[in-house]
Amino acid sequence: MGKDLNGRELGKGISQRADGNYMARYVDRYKKRHTFYGRDLKALRRKLEKARYESEQGMFLSGGNITLSEWFEEFLKLYKEGKVKETTVYRIRQTFSPCKKNIVGVMKLQDIRAIHIQQLINELDEKGFTYGTIRLLKSLLNEMFKKAVGNGYILINPCDAVVMPRKVTYEARFLTEQEQEMFLEVAKEYSHYDIFCACLSFGARIGEVLGLKWSDVDFEKKTINIQRTLHYSKVKENESCHFFFTTPKTETSNREIPLLPETEAILKRVHKKQLRNRMLYATQWKNEEPFDDMVFTTQQGMPIRYGDVNRTIKTVILKANLQEEELAKFENREPFTLKPFTPHCFRHTFVTRCKINGVPYETIQLYVGHSDKETTAYYNHEKPEIDISTLNKVSFLSVV
Repeated sequence: MGKDLNGRELGKGISQRADGNYMARYVDRYKKRHTFYGRDLKALRRKLEKARYESEQGMFLSGGNITLSEWFEEFLKLYKEGKVKETTVYRIRQTFSPCKKNIVGVMKLQDIRAIHIQQLINELDEKGFTYGTIRLLKSLLNEMFKKAVGNGYILINPCDAVVMPRKVTYEARFLTEQEQEMFLEVAKEYSHYDIFCACLSFGARIGEVLGLKWSDVDFEKKTINIQRTLHYSKVKENESCHFFFTTPKTETSNREIPLLPETEAILKRVHKKQLRNRMLYATQWKNEEPFDDMVFTTQQGMPIRYGDVNRTIKTVILKANLQEEELAKFENREPFTLKPFTPHCFRHTFVTRCKINGVPYETIQLYVGHSDKETTAYYNHEKPEIDISTLNKVSFLSVV
């Protein structure tokens, strides 16, 4: 509570300066500090109360006077928070983040023109942002400006005149048999080896693999139930990273699939290792819900982070290439080196192996959880027509 020069309480946010003027301060909902001065204490109090009220009611920075970043926060509160998953809100924040690093983020809505958004889009394209990332941002901005028009903040949506950069189509990165064998041979030395093998053997997304529980695996019925994705990140801006589950990417991602022989062998191997670790690290073993039944864990029973898997892949590639370069030098030939890839490459590899071996189009779609045939077709433009039984005949792992 502020005080006047005689020590009397003036109320929250109000104080008296040495020159006799009164000063009122408050922080609005956008975390901006505002200060008012005046000789008349009653008038200053009325001004402060009015400003606080208008801020709470969303009128302090009326209409187009609010900045894009301020409107983004208001947009989230009005149209997203409480209506979509918390993880979705966090992803929306990540999508918007380039705007906060650009001058457009601090521009007033009424001052933003199509050219400003176009410059942002072009800048991101030049920096190497993917087409999909840029498209998501443009879609988000388009929705934000539409709502701003609907609220009477601006008259025109500047995104209407924005042009997306040319889409460059890349072939999906998959491992050749030689690359896969070279990678797995070195990966045997690392703790994430079984995860790599599992990904290659049934083509699930890395988050789906890391999110598997033993209750999802039925060794008697020979099935795997894929019903969750594991994440390790922040959900809200002011919290730390933590593990959490979400439902799979699409409705078709939530699926029950056959347990193929190679996958079964891998999971049984993992189960034996885990039982051994439970005994070795009995007092340290983490058995906390909802992560008490995980298939893939650390030695102490903790879930495994995507980032750790990705780092191990980079380490294995580096070591494999160093070994290959030394061998090639000794044999007086050109080295066969592995190019960088991410965990998603294992999924591409599984789909490609299926296509090459003539597994039916629809079977692959259902097995990997693609939402439509076009996504599966991305891996191969020809549609084979071979019986479903071929899936069990494909060897996805040449080295286990």
